[in-house]
Amino acid sequence: MDKHSLLAYLKTKPELIPLAIQAGGNRELLESFFSIVQTEHSPVRYSCTKAIRILSEQQPRIVYSYFDEIASWLHDANSFVKWDGILILANLAAVDTENHFSRLYEEYFALLRCPQMITAANVAGNAWKIVQARPEWEPDITKRLLEVPHMVYLHHGEPSPECTRVLCGHVLDCFDHYFDESNHQADMLRFAQSLLDCPRKAVARRAARFLHQYGH
Repeated sequence: MDKHSLLAYLKTKPELIPLAIQAGGNRELLESFFSIVQTEHSPVRYSCTKAIRILSEQQPRIVYSYFDEIASWLHDANSFVKWDGILILANLAAVDTENHFSRLYEEYFALLRCPQMITAANVAGNAWKIVQARPEWEPDITKRLLEVPHMVYLHHGEPSPECTRVLCGHVLDCFDHYFDESNHQADMLRFAQSLLDCPRKAVARRAARFLHQYGH
């Protein structure tokens, strides 16, 4: 399917999972996805980045050859494109045979400090995939995640402690994926302990479950 045919089809708002799977075996269709992301400014861009994200979850090796193009999405002015870029890159870490992520590492994890909560949450919530792919990076990634309670996120332009609490919940979920393999378990447990009285009750409950599961 060429770019123009794909544009017309996407405007009908089709199911993206079958389309993403089809792109896994159709280079022209996959190229059209990337072309639309690069050249279009309508909401169909988001359908393309989402389809690529779905494909990266199921067949990351096929998407891996576009690593640099996806990395450029981290600079995109549109948050939805940036967010899908964050998620896709985490999915590609497991197949990063050419060590592309090492060049992107600082830029990627600097987004934990982005004032936009969802941007930081996408990094925090998916960092475990990178830890599992590159366990030698675990100490530094864990250290950065442990700093989240001291970061400031904005809501309607104003500092929001509630956004920071939401991020802490994402960090807990991330730690849950690799706690058993971490050399910083005591730090993780202290982090969870500090959240037991969190005003955001869902996070406090998560912290209690984390401590019940690992704190023995």
